[in-house]
Amino acid sequence: MRTYLDSTRSRRLVGAVLATVVVAVGSLTACSEAGGGEKGSITYAGFGGTYEEAVKAALFDPYSKETDVKVLYDSSGSDVAKLVQMSKSGSMNLDLIDAEDSSLAQFMAADILQPIDTKSLEGFADPSAVTEYSVPWYTFSRNLFWNKDEVSGGLDSWADLFDTKKIPGKRGLVALPWGILEGALIADGVPVDQLYPLDLDRAFAKLETIRKDTVFFPSNGDLQNAISQGEIALGYGNLARIKSIAESGAVPLDYTWKGAVLSVQQLVIPKGAPDQPNAFEAIKYSLKPEVQTAMMEKLGYTPSLKSVLDGLDAETRADLPGTQETASDETFRIDVDWWAKNGADVLKRWQDWQNR
Repeated sequence: MRTYLDSTRSRRLVGAVLATVVVAVGSLTACSEAGGGEKGSITYAGFGGTYEEAVKAALFDPYSKETDVKVLYDSSGSDVAKLVQMSKSGSMNLDLIDAEDSSLAQFMAADILQPIDTKSLEGFADPSAVTEYSVPWYTFSRNLFWNKDEVSGGLDSWADLFDTKKIPGKRGLVALPWGILEGALIADGVPVDQLYPLDLDRAFAKLETIRKDTVFFPSNGDLQNAISQGEIALGYGNLARIKSIAESGAVPLDYTWKGAVLSVQQLVIPKGAPDQPNAFEAIKYSLKPEVQTAMMEKLGYTPSLKSVLDGLDAETRADLPGTQETASDETFRIDVDWWAKNGADVLKRWQDWQNR
């Protein structure tokens, strides 16, 4: 497939100049003389675990090989409060952040993102997903899942996840409110097109009904490990990690597209990033068709490029988030605007509820 972006635009020259400047002021960036030929370095904030391994193989290994820019890794991509504090205090040492819709909304509300020249980028399947501060590189989903040895018949809806009499067993959720609060409302009878503004009292009341049957894990990796060890019978989690467990054969895991929660994953550059030019080059590199295809193959995510998406066969599209083939009455996309306005307050209430 033909690449529509010229991602090699003076990259080596820009990287060399930046490396010299940044080293002089004592940043994390390494110049070629000090680091075995590198033309600089960027620090990427993602989510660790198998996700980081996939991103490294699909995006950053080829990016580094082609540009001589070293990539360092940080796993605080979903820690909104920490990243906002870093920016506000002037201690930002990250260059590139991997942000899902709900996190992006809060970053934008806190005004910690550097504007990006998105006008120079094109070819998106959904141009409306592009913002002044972010570039979409795939759509992902969180799905309802179950251990087939523990749950007979599987799950057909969010209501099943909340029905402990019909389906007993330990539930597993990641301790982040977006998606879960919406799912609780769906389970309580709220139609998808009437979710927002979220009725928080109703959502928390519904969550209370499964609290004693649920383990809330601090990260996707922790949930993944618990599922793999057979500690969780059913729950809601990141599809890529669910697929990874199922393919490993650790437990007989299955999932459904009914009630899938869709989110557009965006790459952003925080204000104060030590090496913004190389971070932008990495964003452009993420839009290469071969990178998008590799991410899809490794994680099961839907490419943001129309050319790649249009080239997929029906069988492939039938197991990708956000396609017509996987849509259901309970499928919904996170409302970025609502979370931008309410995210901080909701997160505080969520944490207070968790800590009770």
